[in-house]
Amino acid sequence: MIPALAREAQQAGANVFFDARFLSLSPNSRGLHLEVETAGRREELHAASVVGADGAASRVARTAGWPPVETVPLLQAIIQLPKDCPPDTTRVWFVPNDTPYFYWMIPESPERAALGVIGVDGRDPVKCMERFLEKKGMEPLEWQGARIPEYRRWVPVRRKVGNGDVYLVGDAAAQVKVTTVGGIVTGFRGAMGVAQSILRKGPSRELIALRRELDTHWLIRRTMHHFQQKDYSQLVDLLSLSTRNTLSEINRDESTRLLFNVLLRQPRLALLGLRGLLLGRNATPPQQTATETV
Repeated sequence: MIPALAREAQQAGANVFFDARFLSLSPNSRGLHLEVETAGRREELHAASVVGADGAASRVARTAGWPPVETVPLLQAIIQLPKDCPPDTTRVWFVPNDTPYFYWMIPESPERAALGVIGVDGRDPVKCMERFLEKKGMEPLEWQGARIPEYRRWVPVRRKVGNGDVYLVGDAAAQVKVTTVGGIVTGFRGAMGVAQSILRKGPSRELIALRRELDTHWLIRRTMHHFQQKDYSQLVDLLSLSTRNTLSEINRDESTRLLFNVLLRQPRLALLGLRGLLLGRNATPPQQTATETV
């Protein structure tokens, strides 16, 4: 995907430099002064605008004065695809004693799949994963891990630095759907919104829509974050045929429309959601540990 995007950018007239690392930025009379390292050589650049798309630990964001985004640990094990799982089917398991999110298994080929989990609230994702793998009779072929942003509130994407503008997109601005911790589509939407802001020298409708989308995902996550096994069982029981059809017709990147249509077809889900919000309000805050957000 990345090489294809780079080719498209170059075809559109962009200059793309590989093996380069951002070091610092500071204001100057022309806008912004940047220091980068390319193939071991330091270079100085000048720009009116800088866009930081350098991940959750964004050096651009820290240099320009943004506070760190909150992150959670993600752990994946690459496994042999079980014989009873078709290579075009993703599986999800809700195990609230291990994680308020879920375990997922995404086939990567007819032979292999990625099994993953998010660790929060002081629960060790490694121990949870090892327990789950043993229970399912699966063996890890390799391990993958990272810290990924957890959206809690909208991160303003623009800061004025001297006479220049600094913007953030993607993980650097926590533009992640907190229901599923996916950020590819929302990251691209953030990039589109920032491009509109730069070109139009003003607000972007795409960023306004993206904020509404991310806030809706946060509302859904707050609703489900303290569900127990019985709540998930009730949730599945309430998924009527028309509700399941809605879930298949509207994708998760249209969460506001999806939520409205689901509640329209199954109003009892609103009561379950309200109960989830009340559970969250009455929950005891977890003690800080090494596996919690930073």
